[in-house]
Amino acid sequence: MLPGTLRAASSLGTIAPLARRLAVLAFALCACAQPVLAFEFLLEEKTAPPPRSTLWSRKGEPLVDVAKACPGIVIELRYATGKNIARKPIYPTYARCLVREQVAGQLREAHAWLQKQGLGLKIWDAYRPPWAHWQLWERVKNRDYVGDPKTGGSLHSWGAAVDATLVDARGREMKMPTDFDVFSPAARKTYRGGDPVVAKNLRTLQAAMDHAGFLGIRDEWWHFVSRDWASYRSTTVSLGADPAAKPGRAAQSN
Repeated sequence: MLPGTLRAASSLGTIAPLARRLAVLAFALCACAQPVLAFEFLLEEKTAPPPRSTLWSRKGEPLVDVAKACPGIVIELRYATGKNIARKPIYPTYARCLVREQVAGQLREAHAWLQKQGLGLKIWDAYRPPWAHWQLWERVKNRDYVGDPKTGGSLHSWGAAVDATLVDARGREMKMPTDFDVFSPAARKTYRGGDPVVAKNLRTLQAAMDHAGFLGIRDEWWHFVSRDWASYRSTTVSLGADPAAKPGRAAQSN
């Protein structure tokens, strides 16, 4: 059962005990229809399992290149470098930053919201092919932070999640609780440190992403998932440019 499922169902205090148990079962069945590791759902406590009618309804939606679809957003794919928890590149150096078409629209909205404050978005990770997630898992194997591919993997492989941070008008990273892929209590989305600048920057990033329709994850302040995640499904596309693709053509998901 996903975290929050039981809380959501048990809050229906006016339902008779039997009906309440049936509601819990219905929520659980809906949740289990998604092969996603539970840690992805340590999200906002208000998050409830999606209506069954939305499951995978847009699984064929294409992935688009953020560099083309979202002008102005800074991109630094950390898994194409050694600046990540694996301490080595996982993606090829020519990897594109891909997300689902609608998710790109959400990123544009978040970036526009920030631009009004002289700020902007920077993306550290977006679509992660299943093969790349396997490599990350083999390197880390910590279920608290990396989804076991055997039990669902990551919503990054659905094209529905991004790792993002805040930058100033010149594209320079703002001060945040930790660097990317720092797996410790300091990286939790609820900042408990004493630096008011960090606290303000994190609130600003979270407000922008919330405004654009993203949810945060409990243990990684940089990780955001589209509220429409359930419409998609894990897919495999190339991170590199498709030689046969026409200019501007989106990567097709399977």
